[in-house]
Amino acid sequence: MILTPEQKQEQKAKKQKQREKQNHINSIRRILISMGFERLINISGYNFTFEDRTSELDDVFVLENIVLLVEYTTEKKPGDHLLKKDHLYQRVNDNPKKFLEFLIDDFPTDSFNNYYYNNIKTKYPTLDMLQVGMLYCSRYDIENEHKNVVTSTVVFFDYNKVQYFKLLTKAIKKSAIFEFLNFLNIENKNFADNILNTSSKKAYKGYVLPESKSRFKSGYKIISFYIDAESLMRRSYVLRRESWREEKNIRLYQRMLESTKITNMRKYLYEEERVFVNNIIATISINDIELKTFRTDPNTKEQTEVSISIDKDGSFYPTSPHVEPIQIEIQDKYNIIGIIDGQHRVYAYHEGNDSYEDKIQFLRKQQNLLVTSIIYPEAESQNEKNRFEANLFLEINKNQKKLSSLLQQEIELIVSPFSTIAIGKDVLKRLNENGPLHNKLVNCSYDKNKISTASIVSYGLRPLIKLDENAVDSLFRIWSEPNKLKLKEKNCNDYKLRDSYIDFCVGKIRDLLLAFKQHLSDNNQWEPYNTTNKQGVLGVVLLNGIMNVLRLLIENNRVSSVEDYVNSLNGIESFRFKDYKSSQYRRMGGKIYNEFFSKEKDKE
Repeated sequence: MILTPEQKQEQKAKKQKQREKQNHINSIRRILISMGFERLINISGYNFTFEDRTSELDDVFVLENIVLLVEYTTEKKPGDHLLKKDHLYQRVNDNPKKFLEFLIDDFPTDSFNNYYYNNIKTKYPTLDMLQVGMLYCSRYDIENEHKNVVTSTVVFFDYNKVQYFKLLTKAIKKSAIFEFLNFLNIENKNFADNILNTSSKKAYKGYVLPESKSRFKSGYKIISFYIDAESLMRRSYVLRRESWREEKNIRLYQRMLESTKITNMRKYLYEEERVFVNNIIATISINDIELKTFRTDPNTKEQTEVSISIDKDGSFYPTSPHVEPIQIEIQDKYNIIGIIDGQHRVYAYHEGNDSYEDKIQFLRKQQNLLVTSIIYPEAESQNEKNRFEANLFLEINKNQKKLSSLLQQEIELIVSPFSTIAIGKDVLKRLNENGPLHNKLVNCSYDKNKISTASIVSYGLRPLIKLDENAVDSLFRIWSEPNKLKLKEKNCNDYKLRDSYIDFCVGKIRDLLLAFKQHLSDNNQWEPYNTTNKQGVLGVVLLNGIMNVLRLLIENNRVSSVEDYVNSLNGIESFRFKDYKSSQYRRMGGKIYNEFFSKEKDKE
């Protein structure tokens, strides 16, 4: 049978779609298997009915007492697919034990039944000891409006998070499980042997360094203690810039682990069998530790253990002007020790599958690392903590490997949050979260076919939002906030005022973008230009051009509403956007303004 050109194209597209889905599935399976999960065969594709709802499972993975239900999709707009799966997720959430009983006794195949009786039941005799997780893996972005209507506790394994864990498991193999369980919202106390034990904390010996010896800010205490590598990895986290963590009030700035560096350090451990001599710099959660000191009775010479209380300003009682030995009891929880410097030295002890593992499996339990940790006063703001840590990171790394310009920008966002560049980065981040530019900008290095942001911040936003009340083309000049000049003060610390200015800038920029989008939505014009969408006109040049249009509107007192902009832009669909290259965005902005917004245009 001879196929028509259209049929050939249809077949090619179908094969490409199948290949994309299989690559997506394989990536996630490799990540889970690298961390120690076992995939159950003969599960996928079987229809079943649970609680009057017919559905199917793409995959089931098991690790110790964790049962993970995994769903894959490569639909470009997965919202409807997600909402259909949520009906099953809700029923699993309502009664996970009943769903496990269903998998054991009533699922169409014996796959889970066999695994449960052969591998789980002996160690975890009751179903209450099992933890059921649900992982929804979409290759393409899911709109927040769809995520927000999901009522179950499904975890979204978005594409950028998949890429992060792919790199993490490549570097530290099975030891990535601690961070992954944190991502799944499964507490350490509920994982594996921990669910069988009652102890939730462990004591380590160390020293406390008072401010008089460190000259750090009042209330900042320095605690040094020794801890075995395995226990440290379980409790640690690193604020890696492209990780799964949501920023909220915490800024992410650290680098990704380098596999080559980790391998070289494992080789050292294997050959020398010696601990790394320099200390790990970290922070530690004040709510997850208990400090104790010892007092000697001058008459009996007996030692008494005394708990150290810490008030909201960071003062210790009892206190001492000297370096004192202490005992630090640390909760056995994830996410309580934040590593500022030394992540490679810590994770060189990871549980791997290389030729070094036969020795390192003993070293990570035996060898103790020296951790020097900052304890912040409870009253300290998160912004001040962020600033202190980022500055400390810069101090430590200034003579080490050269920091990338993007990483330096992220750190500036923390160290100098009131600079125009820092404000501009947050404006652009907000524009990418929803509205006409939703998910069209590069958010991390894994993003493909999206618009780079560095030039937009530097050349489009920076002059538009500059903190100059006399600049005729700045949004700052037309912002009606009576206290806005406080933002220019050297030591400004008013984050509410900063957020208010960001809100104002985002609103004014979004109004103009919405008008452009309304005219350019047909034929995929309002999409980034790339090899798969040559109709797209979105890019750095156009967005910076639009920023320049807004500057001219401000200068000529013509800032208006979305409706007015839409009327003014009639005919913009025919504008020759692609005639403007590289840094010609200012010329483009002037041309668009003159043709569609100028007073001369009004007279026509």
